[in-house]
Amino acid sequence: MTQPVDSSILHEIVRIIDSRRKVPQKVIVKSKEYLLTYLEDHQRRLEEAMSRYDSDRLNMLYGQLASKIKYQVLRRVPVRAANAVGLGAAKKEATKTAARAAAKAAPKAKAKAKPAPKKAAVAKKPAAKAKKAAPRAVARRVVARPKAKKKASAR
Repeated sequence: MTQPVDSSILHEIVRIIDSRRKVPQKVIVKSKEYLLTYLEDHQRRLEEAMSRYDSDRLNMLYGQLASKIKYQVLRRVPVRAANAVGLGAAKKEATKTAARAAAKAAPKAKAKAKPAPKKAAVAKKPAAKAKKAAPRAVARRVVARPKAKKKASAR
């Protein structure tokens, strides 16, 4: 028994074909990545119709897409699981080793730069006192007033 193809996946495939002019192998829908498999040489037919700019044939192939495609969710390994297995830690260690090697290979500057002269301490002024905010009732009254309509001037 086959699973029904989600319409959002079909719409994404059609959108990619129309915009990029190529048949996708993978699509991302609702933050999930799907691997696509086309049946009965349907991918070649789509590419052929695109190269001929045959919109009628392309639309016919879009109609058949639901029955001519299979998809499966690609699972990504979470970071915690990758670190637990050792995949994430090995990648980090390789990066650290490469960074250390690059640091050793770079020539060190022999002459040390003179430190910048220290600026004289500036006496701080006391902070200004904060003004009290206007009461809310006044602010509401100003906002609630309707704006006066401008009179039409004689021309």
